[in-house]
Amino acid sequence: MSKLMKYLLFSFITAWILAGIGCYRGKLGDMLALCMFMPTLGVLFAKADIKEMGWNPRLGQNWKYIFFAWLAPTVFQIIGAVFYYLVFPDDFAPAEAFQRFMSDTEYEEFRQNGSHYASFIASEISDSLNPFNTYFAIFLGLGEEVGWRGFMYPELKAGYGRTKGLLIGGVIHGAWHFPAIIIAGFEYGKDYIGAPLLGLIVFCIFTISMGIVLDFLYVKSGSIWLSAILHGMINAEASPRMVLGNGHPERSVFGPVDVGLIAAIPMMSCAAFLLWYQYKHD
Repeated sequence: MSKLMKYLLFSFITAWILAGIGCYRGKLGDMLALCMFMPTLGVLFAKADIKEMGWNPRLGQNWKYIFFAWLAPTVFQIIGAVFYYLVFPDDFAPAEAFQRFMSDTEYEEFRQNGSHYASFIASEISDSLNPFNTYFAIFLGLGEEVGWRGFMYPELKAGYGRTKGLLIGGVIHGAWHFPAIIIAGFEYGKDYIGAPLLGLIVFCIFTISMGIVLDFLYVKSGSIWLSAILHGMINAEASPRMVLGNGHPERSVFGPVDVGLIAAIPMMSCAAFLLWYQYKHD
């Protein structure tokens, strides 16, 4: 059995068991955090070379890529949310959303203090970019990236070529999340249009796009930390659901979070550009 197959079997079986336990016990969030370390353990189980994955962040020469990895997810998220709310303007309901996120007392204090929605949103975005608030998300992102970008993607690209390898890798990464999406309604809930099949397809579109961007960063920087930073920032970014009304949960497969089909347009566009850019320079 190849190292890649050993890696995939270990990563999928262990993560799916943990996700199942999380769904059964109502603690999916805790189990998903543990799942993020399974790709790294899968690499060790397959006895693949983990030493040459680029553990030096090379801060001096990679500062531009670090800057991109830190800010790009939030920029993509904001632009994607704008696209979504332009298509579905009746879903933009800050007052309704704030009452959902805050207790009645907190919301009343918020209004009495003269606080404005824009200032609250800006504060949430600022907090999501604070290194002191995101280091754990980056650490969790590293748990996945050692497996996906550090081991699996190079193996797939070597076996199938770059483009096919990136597409196959994105689908595999997406499928890794399927039990949580189907059983627990991870990311989309359970009542969205086309459930559950459309959610699986859209999520794979997102993971393909994300994988292309992450792989580009990894190859260009020569450091696994760069893809870990971007992966962590995707998970830690401020959610545009903070201004989402309650009226149309069936639209969740379209956005406003960047795993939705409309909200993922910025990430998809960046991925398409990077593929074109790589072909041009090859």
